[in-house]
Amino acid sequence: MKWIFGLLLTIQAFAVNADLNYYLGSDSSYSAATPKPAEVLRFQPGEQHARPEQLLHYYETLAAQSDRVVVLETGKTHEQRPLLLVFISSSENIKNLESIRQQHLSGDENAPMVTWLGFSIHGNEPSGANAAPVVAYHFTAGESQEVLDTLNDQIIIIDPMLNPDGLSRFAHWANMYKGNIQNPNPQTMELNESWPRGRTNHYWFDLNRDWLPVQHPESVARVTQFQKWRPHVLTDHHEMGTDKTFFFQPGVVTRQHPLTDPENFRMTDTISRFHAKALDKLGTLYYSKEGYDDFYYGKGATYPDPQGGVGILFEQASVRGHAQQTPYGIRTFPEAIRNQFTVALSTVEAVHNNQNELRAMRQSSIKTSTQMVEADGDAGVILWTADSYRMREFERILNMHKIEFFSTDADSKIAGINYARGSLVVPYDQAQYRLVKSLFENRKEFTDKVFYDVSTWNMAHAFDLGYDFLSERQLRSLNSQDNKPQLNQLSTTGAIALAMDWRNMGAAKALSLLLQSDITSVAVTKPTELVTSTGNIALSLGSIIVPLSTEPAKRAQTIQSVVSIAREAKVELIAVETGLASSGVDVGSPSLKPVPKVRPLLLVGDGIRSYDAGEAWHFLDQRLSQSVTLVTLSQLNGMSNLGDYTHLLMPDGSYRFTDAQRNKLHQWVVAGGNVIATSRAAEWLVEQDWMSSENKQFNPVTDVTARYADKGQIDAANVVGGAIAAGSVDTSHPLGFGLDDEDISFYKRGSRVFTEPREAFVAIARFKENAHRSGYMSEAVADHLSGSPSVLVQRLGQGKLIAFSDNPLFRAYWLGTMRLYANALYFSPLINAPSATAKPK
Repeated sequence: MKWIFGLLLTIQAFAVNADLNYYLGSDSSYSAATPKPAEVLRFQPGEQHARPEQLLHYYETLAAQSDRVVVLETGKTHEQRPLLLVFISSSENIKNLESIRQQHLSGDENAPMVTWLGFSIHGNEPSGANAAPVVAYHFTAGESQEVLDTLNDQIIIIDPMLNPDGLSRFAHWANMYKGNIQNPNPQTMELNESWPRGRTNHYWFDLNRDWLPVQHPESVARVTQFQKWRPHVLTDHHEMGTDKTFFFQPGVVTRQHPLTDPENFRMTDTISRFHAKALDKLGTLYYSKEGYDDFYYGKGATYPDPQGGVGILFEQASVRGHAQQTPYGIRTFPEAIRNQFTVALSTVEAVHNNQNELRAMRQSSIKTSTQMVEADGDAGVILWTADSYRMREFERILNMHKIEFFSTDADSKIAGINYARGSLVVPYDQAQYRLVKSLFENRKEFTDKVFYDVSTWNMAHAFDLGYDFLSERQLRSLNSQDNKPQLNQLSTTGAIALAMDWRNMGAAKALSLLLQSDITSVAVTKPTELVTSTGNIALSLGSIIVPLSTEPAKRAQTIQSVVSIAREAKVELIAVETGLASSGVDVGSPSLKPVPKVRPLLLVGDGIRSYDAGEAWHFLDQRLSQSVTLVTLSQLNGMSNLGDYTHLLMPDGSYRFTDAQRNKLHQWVVAGGNVIATSRAAEWLVEQDWMSSENKQFNPVTDVTARYADKGQIDAANVVGGAIAAGSVDTSHPLGFGLDDEDISFYKRGSRVFTEPREAFVAIARFKENAHRSGYMSEAVADHLSGSPSVLVQRLGQGKLIAFSDNPLFRAYWLGTMRLYANALYFSPLINAPSATAKPK
């Protein structure tokens, strides 16, 4: 940004002032009885950054004093901040809100329109959340005929702060460094927030990528209410680079998802003309048909599109504080708020003026969806896994999106393939067909090579579920199961041990709790079939066995603790009646390895990619209930004794250790430490020559004769922003324990991969020869990946180095490869890995 330095000399300090008329104009009439934002916040909107509790107080004040407003608390964030929806309409509509909702969902054309205004899902894009109280005031206090007519025929739902935890973090930063006289110098501390920044939620997740995975309480609350209301239009108010202007959709037509009804794009374009007219009055520059797409259904602006609604993305050039010098002059926070306020109102106006068109578009979506179902060569999907944890989580996500499914009531044989009772079936003939289709498609061909986010999100691959497509005849042959299979009743009388099968991913959480409770736990590393209270059972590799004492008091205490832990982790316990196996190794075999307690360090802070660090933290904290110590690179460098920790978790990041720091880490590993590194951290690990593999170089072919007009597409040709690659895992290796089979799907970003190691038993997982499974991936990248190692395990002294070429914890829902990470954490001390041999001369 060289332009900054040329402008610094011209910057003048100034004060930022804007009263309410700056946003509302002077020609509107408002009720004097309705409290203005400044009367409750104690400052004018834009004068400083509002904190979530201040905004909450304003909406609660409005609701207490106006019969046009209802505030609904829909949930709480990880940090226990309330999540809100503010409903604004005529007093009559507010009185009958629930009956109107039912009327609307039934398709009654006489029901009021439903417009959802969503603000600041990224906490450090705060102009939306700070504009929301002005929007609420306008429709609560407004007495013009235009406002009254709008409230009569619309239910306006304001989601005033989609990410309160991130918003609070950013507001604290911006206000903390705000001076009485503003300095818009881009280099000042106020405009350069520290790691992890306010964009993300408590665990540093981008909530605008969580509409489909719904892994966080903010998303659960939001999607639950979306499905209850199914708005005609939903807005998603963001900020972008300071050197931009203002963006509103429809965006790039070639980057719309092919499953979306074309009428959606045309309707979005129609609405865009209202934004253009409103912004023209302000003299605000904008653009609307470039830069952003409408492809990934897991973003707020796209999630409504396959469901008959219109999602609209707004991007305001960010001020990042209260004022900042830009190529367009000094931008102020009030200016950004005014733009967000203006397009919120233009959206409501567009809905008011296009009611028939929006209803017709919804009917078109339903009609074309039915036609697509009829034309589809498949009638549904059948899915299976031995892991009840993954299946249960998958069902939860389907339920969140109101996707219909059922479990089979009996073993079935279709086209020569046996499907066990309890297999999950998702029919295509349902209202959510477009969304369902997107969850299972393996799309590889695309009109446009540029993607704002992932190009595929096949949930079956993410969860490592086996699945097949069903014909109409095959689907009709299956019957639903009324009740889930009941768990076996546990009888511990005469038991010498309690066991839990590792195929249930919940066993990883149970193991974590067992170890924290100092309960001896041994892992099965060779095949065994044990005599149990319900018959002979073959335990999967990795299964955990807890030996029981013969001393009555100690035995009773252990049983009570293990039963409680199993119940919390939702894992079925197995009572082992004798140490003599019916086949395979016995309970006292040296092949059953005691699992040592885990004490991990997770690297965070500057230099580390906060998304990946947050995903590791969330996985350990939320899924495993595993305590983890978070330290920065500078803290790590100053720690005198790493011996207190068993594992060092290195997320994706930029690692620049000094020789002294590198040697310190080397000594810790040699002494028995375990490193688990992902993405660029794995790249760094391999570069240290502690492992025999190298980073495999990707050399794309360059067309030096290409036209400049084609640069965007050519630059994107070998970029993998989010695809699915086919892989295989050695399930006899501890890292592969608990998987259904060797086939696995890796979330793939970039072309990072390793060369073959010099030793056997180091490359535990690799990409298949035909690596391209779904999403956009050039043939050159697919060839580069094919057959190459993806996960390495190497001994260094007494310790282990585990390198993942990619992030196995992607967005907290990639449960297939997540299992590999859990195995690396708990079973790394059990692995008999070879050390790196010398390079041949």
